[in-house]
Amino acid sequence: MMECFSVQCVPPCTACCLSPGSLPSCIPSPGLCAGQGLFPQGSVNGAEGGTAMFITNLIPPAQPFIKISWTVGGANIITSPGDDSIGPGYGDRITLNKTTGSLELRNLTLADSGEYRVSITTATAETINGSTELVVYENISDANITGPSNNLFADVSSANLTCEAAGNITTIQWTKEGQPLSAGGNILFSEENRKVSISPVKRHDNGEYVCKLTNPASSATASYRMIVNYGPESMTILGQNVAEVELFTLIYCSVQSVPPATFTWLFNGQQTGVHEAGYIIRSVSYNNSGDYRCDARNDLTGNVISVDHSLSVKDKTPPPLSPEGAAGIAVAVMLVVVAVALGLYFGITHQRNNSTNTTETGISHAPDTSHGPGTSLAPDTSHGPGTSLAPDTSHGPGTSLAPDTSHGPGTSLAPDTSHGPGAKGGVYENVGPPLPPPRGSNIYNRSIK
Repeated sequence: MMECFSVQCVPPCTACCLSPGSLPSCIPSPGLCAGQGLFPQGSVNGAEGGTAMFITNLIPPAQPFIKISWTVGGANIITSPGDDSIGPGYGDRITLNKTTGSLELRNLTLADSGEYRVSITTATAETINGSTELVVYENISDANITGPSNNLFADVSSANLTCEAAGNITTIQWTKEGQPLSAGGNILFSEENRKVSISPVKRHDNGEYVCKLTNPASSATASYRMIVNYGPESMTILGQNVAEVELFTLIYCSVQSVPPATFTWLFNGQQTGVHEAGYIIRSVSYNNSGDYRCDARNDLTGNVISVDHSLSVKDKTPPPLSPEGAAGIAVAVMLVVVAVALGLYFGITHQRNNSTNTTETGISHAPDTSHGPGTSLAPDTSHGPGTSLAPDTSHGPGTSLAPDTSHGPGTSLAPDTSHGPGAKGGVYENVGPPLPPPRGSNIYNRSIK
């Protein structure tokens, strides 16, 4: 077959034709390659009320055509040039391209369908004839899908979907949730794809079904949502098993069901009055510890399933210490340590000073006159020679105090006169621990009776 080109041509040639295995040959305008038709292959399609274009394969010539004539079924549509004789009913519906002979026909009706012919006379008196077919299609409208009117139950029911519309329909295509629907398994097509049978329906058959009806000139779509009832099934409880006191917690009952399941919550076997999927505890207390049960029911299928969940309550975890708080505690601890160290230092220093003063001044006792009549103090011979005790005059007649000889030389004890009549009193001495005691002395407090 020859192929025509509009390049590498030398005037007056405007097209070059190439035959396989041969050199290009020049064809004067507006000629056609051998074997090439005046119109593209196939018919011209149009929709009712639309527009049809009859486009020729001619290249505009250097000189205008002498005559162009269009007819349909032998009736004149338009003849040009001259007065452009236009057939009845085409006056405001046609437009003629006088350089190529192409024709536009508007406001199509079903009656416009038929064979259209054109005859063109060139400037060289050559005549070119051609024809093509126009098919006007009725627009597709009122598309609709009819389906089951009863409830569908998974693995039990069957469903038939039928796609219908007005107008010329040449093809029907089905999709489900936007994906092409094909035959196989529980799906069967019939009546030139107008009908889809699903038996038995499955839970995954839920969704939106769309049929698209087309013809060469128009298209339309219709949709149907199929509901397959099932469940409840695949039930789980989402939530913590351990919750902190005073915090918020949620226990959620998750289940697959169409229609949605209704819920009942029990706590330790008792009704809670909660009938939502989520069981909310806004502020957890120790009383919330125990066993929870969620019952899910499908009111349409009548099926009921249950799942248990245990919850323990623990003390609230203290919040983590911020860097500022940690620094404050460190400073406070350091201050306490410094204060304790200073207290110990001054306490020890004060004790040492008191001990030194006591040692330097010696020990003395005022006479004890508190003893009553008949009270006596035995002589203490532990002080060594040169020690004397002043007489205690508080004991009444016959009372005597023996000298305490336990102190070193030069030490004296005054008698204790603080005791009343008949009472036994003691004489005490304080010995400072910082200095080593003299031989034979007692470093502890002792009572002289």
